[in-house]
Amino acid sequence: MVTGTPGSNLKKVLEAYQKRAFSLIEVLLVLALVALLVGIVAGNAGAFIKGSNFEPPDRVLKKAVLDAVYYASESKRAAYLSYSEENATFLVTNSKGQILSEHRIYKKLDDEMKKDESLLPKITFWAVGPLAGEDGGNSKYDEKELVLKRIFFHSGCSVPFSVLIDFRDEKQEMDFDPFSGYVLKNKE
Repeated sequence: MVTGTPGSNLKKVLEAYQKRAFSLIEVLLVLALVALLVGIVAGNAGAFIKGSNFEPPDRVLKKAVLDAVYYASESKRAAYLSYSEENATFLVTNSKGQILSEHRIYKKLDDEMKKDESLLPKITFWAVGPLAGEDGGNSKYDEKELVLKRIFFHSGCSVPFSVLIDFRDEKQEMDFDPFSGYVLKNKE
């Protein structure tokens, strides 16, 4: 059996720890990289928070239309879809005016945001007029006569309707299927 002096064993232990340990420079470098990443994330946190407060109006509208179709088909009673411009919300109501569901574009809409008209979408509903004429592509009704304040749904279907969303200097027009509630086509 070979026995060593306590000093020689200590020397071997120190050599083993030196091989596995990080140097001070390596530790400082890692801390500097972590601090840099925290700075980048903290700098963009405001944008992430603002982005989480908002959902695109076309996506919110699609959910609201499907909700109206669902309520009308489930209850076998009338449901109405309208848009409240003062708080940027799509409302699904019954014939008594009771709110069945609300679909907000902004989770939190403060007074300062309400004053800035560019932040509030303008929504226009209109009925698709009956087509007439030789080619079947004309309606005898003027577009102004077809503007609707709310869309009527009964037993899971609605009048054929289109929606114009005017938001952030972009206009988006969508035609909806009166039976399924899905978008037929986007006109851009």
